[in-house]
Amino acid sequence: MKELILKIIPYLVILLSFYAILKSKQPGKEYLLFILYFYPIIYSADSVYSAFQFITYFYFLYSLRNNQPLFSNSKFGISLYLILVLFLGALSSNFVSNSILGIVKFLPIIIFIHVLISECLKDKEFVFRVISALKFTLAISVAFLFLQIVLGLDFSLTTMENPNITFESIRYPGIFQDPQKHAQFLSALAFIALIKKPGNKDYSKYSYYLFGAAVIGLFLTGGRAALLGLVLGIFFIVLFSETKVKFLGLLGILLIGAIVVSLSQYLIVFSRGESLGDSYAVRNAIWQDAYKMYFSHFWLGIGIDNYSKYVEIYFPDQFWLVAGEKVFFDHPENGYLKFLTELGTLGTLGIFAFILNAITRGLHTFLVKVKDFNIIFLISALLSWFLGFYSVYSLGDTRIMILIATITGVLVVYAQRYNEGVLIVK
Repeated sequence: MKELILKIIPYLVILLSFYAILKSKQPGKEYLLFILYFYPIIYSADSVYSAFQFITYFYFLYSLRNNQPLFSNSKFGISLYLILVLFLGALSSNFVSNSILGIVKFLPIIIFIHVLISECLKDKEFVFRVISALKFTLAISVAFLFLQIVLGLDFSLTTMENPNITFESIRYPGIFQDPQKHAQFLSALAFIALIKKPGNKDYSKYSYYLFGAAVIGLFLTGGRAALLGLVLGIFFIVLFSETKVKFLGLLGILLIGAIVVSLSQYLIVFSRGESLGDSYAVRNAIWQDAYKMYFSHFWLGIGIDNYSKYVEIYFPDQFWLVAGEKVFFDHPENGYLKFLTELGTLGTLGIFAFILNAITRGLHTFLVKVKDFNIIFLISALLSWFLGFYSVYSLGDTRIMILIATITGVLVVYAQRYNEGVLIVK
């Protein structure tokens, strides 16, 4: 019964999105908000294609009906460059058709980013509706996590088993299939919970509760890298704060550290069966194989979505046993190496050029124009993900890709507000 329901839900979501977009007078905004508010169920690890992809392609085709093409108000040089590199990488790979399908699955996120930036630039206040939607997503996911604790791991949005969940001790995946991806999700969104609309003097208790719930949930995922990412984000905030806040922030970090040390045996994130040394040894062996693939296809990579295909042939010892069947790794336990192996140097540079450019421009706006800490919170969210990304290719889950794309797009637009002379009352 559960499997049937989980199979039906994506189709219902797709049909509902079509109706919402067709009926809306502002289809671009409707499309974005629909994706963010229906975030938990727009992707399933059980499906080859996600509801997000169907919805995005429908909106793209629907947008062609008017005289303003989707990319007319956006600069898309990086996007065009990346698509070209991916296509060349696919043609030069050993699995051309598989890689072409990978490009088809990847293109919707580029469309999503352009719609997001375009709509936020047209309506300067819409960016805060996007942020509110992200907070709503976090609240729903936290509620789902605590229900999962009460009802058990069978309360999930996937029928696929993941060895990481109960391999050493229980690590809660929440709305995801992999607890490591859940950890990165919570670590990044914890900082988004702190964002307030300029003009509001105080944070609401809701923001503090949401931040605290995200941190508690992070500990329950057992994600060590994501936890370090959270600490990095907090340190980044403290770095740009006033002296008093710096002192209190560092004191808080020391206090949390003392609590963690004293209670480490009770926390999943520290009581996992494997030590950090053992974990590194296992990962390092996989990384060495990935390095061989990368240097053999230095510029264009082996082709997007081709990692498991290459592993099955050249490194057949990289697999999980799921329900008695071999499932070959689709990433080398490192997000950066996943990009380097599949997209090569040229493709990886294209991906990170967009994110790093947003961070650089945002930081410049904060240091030179206005001390708006919303910019720092957005950058902290991305830095948190950056650190956690080294341990797992979280972008394999479309929802994480949407999250990082949304945060980056919001950062671009938010900094642009000040570059265009928008007056913000503090």
